[in-house]
Amino acid sequence: MEEENKTIEQSQGNSSKPLYIVTGATGAMGKVIAKRLASQGKSLILASRDLDKGIKLAQELIGMTLNNDITAMHLDLSSFARVKAFVAELKDLKRPVAALINNSAVLTRRRKTSVDGYEYTIQVNFLSTVLLSMLMVPLFQEKGGRIVMTTSLMRNLTSLPYEFPAVNNFVPLTTFAQSKLALTLFSIYMSTTLRTRHVTVNCADPGIVNAGMLTLSHWLDMVRDRVGQTLIHNPEDGAIAAMRALESSDTGFIFKGLDRQVKTSSLLKNREVFIKLCNDTMRIIKKQMPS
Repeated sequence: MEEENKTIEQSQGNSSKPLYIVTGATGAMGKVIAKRLASQGKSLILASRDLDKGIKLAQELIGMTLNNDITAMHLDLSSFARVKAFVAELKDLKRPVAALINNSAVLTRRRKTSVDGYEYTIQVNFLSTVLLSMLMVPLFQEKGGRIVMTTSLMRNLTSLPYEFPAVNNFVPLTTFAQSKLALTLFSIYMSTTLRTRHVTVNCADPGIVNAGMLTLSHWLDMVRDRVGQTLIHNPEDGAIAAMRALESSDTGFIFKGLDRQVKTSSLLKNREVFIKLCNDTMRIIKKQMPS
């Protein structure tokens, strides 16, 4: 913790500019998003599970863009307690937040259980991402803020089982797809409830990015065949959707690239499933929120 605080003090100084937070910042697409924001002169928080990698990336971006207001912070989405610790540390900076770009995601090959008792992929990609987003709302600047959820076209390959967010039958790609479908659907709820607080909530669908998380070629071929979409070969192209979602004043949309966007509500096929998802998720999240 002392090392983290030292890094923050050195990079942030006493600046009062609003912060842009990128989770999964050291990943392939996270690096691209962070670089683009740094080049625009934004004040950046690079949130990642590996703090050393985050610090190295911050130093690289500072040298590359001459933007000194870039900080690495530790964020572990596999634990509610660690998410809350990250937000508490962020709050101590006493700086307004302009945007949260939820880019972090995992795809595990074997079933794992988080410290909170949930399937690891569901915890990281969905539950903790929702908790982080909800905890961030009070930290947004007075004129409001922006939340971007990185979704996946693999959401089109699945449906949510009745027991969700519990996972009875773990299949790596299916569980990943369910986590992204749940996140996308829940963003509808968030975009509606946060509208009065001037917080926009949009999704970014980068397509299939050729990054380290997806390395099994037969999975990629199956997804491509099912959805009829060309494989994206580089993270630079994939980041376009996230930047468009971030820069838009709209809320409740899925951004899909250069000039494509659709209402997130167009995904609603079963209202009963949607209501159950929102109710069950909020029951879990409220237990982690300040009273």
